[in-house]
Amino acid sequence: MGIPNLLRFMKPFIEPVHIKKYAGQRVGIDAYSWLHKGAYSCSMELCMDPKSAGARRYISYFMHHVNLLRHHKVVPVVVFDGGSMPCKAATDKDRHKKRELSLVLGKEKLKQGNTAAAIDFFRKAVQITPSMAYQLIQLLRSENVEFVVAPYEADAQLAYLATLDADQGGIAAVITEDSDLIAYGCTAVRIHFGLNFMFLIPLFSLTRVKL
Repeated sequence: MGIPNLLRFMKPFIEPVHIKKYAGQRVGIDAYSWLHKGAYSCSMELCMDPKSAGARRYISYFMHHVNLLRHHKVVPVVVFDGGSMPCKAATDKDRHKKRELSLVLGKEKLKQGNTAAAIDFFRKAVQITPSMAYQLIQLLRSENVEFVVAPYEADAQLAYLATLDADQGGIAAVITEDSDLIAYGCTAVRIHFGLNFMFLIPLFSLTRVKL
């Protein structure tokens, strides 16, 4: 998702920052960004046997990231997408058709014994359902992790929270894989892991670029 090629254009303005910079601060998380990445690890199970234990690995992936933030004293605020945008109905319909086709092709490849190709198609077929989000919400609630369900897409809600002070429920930055947050003008960050370190990459700040 996001604006094509925007991240490449903004590369000169990206700088690495260790997660500990945000210790003691509230950081917003685009829930569906991590849900999608987590679903990749169990795409076959989600497509073929969604009630199996293996199909819940996306939750483990999500909570692992949440707990890493908490380990570094960062306060996570998870924001979920809400209702579908009426103006994007045609786009959503087109994506649904592509997912259905990928599911059919994935099952065909699996029958042929080509598991690697099947998984590639299953990853394209996976859809984050309300049921999947609800299961995660239940766990977040039990773990006392703050979460918000946006009226529509999470992007706008995250951008709004970024304009508020912390005592008003605001956030210092946003963790996302979606470049749309740049267009909203908030401090968007991506997360990278390696050698037991976690880095936040500030993607864009309106105050740092002269147009």
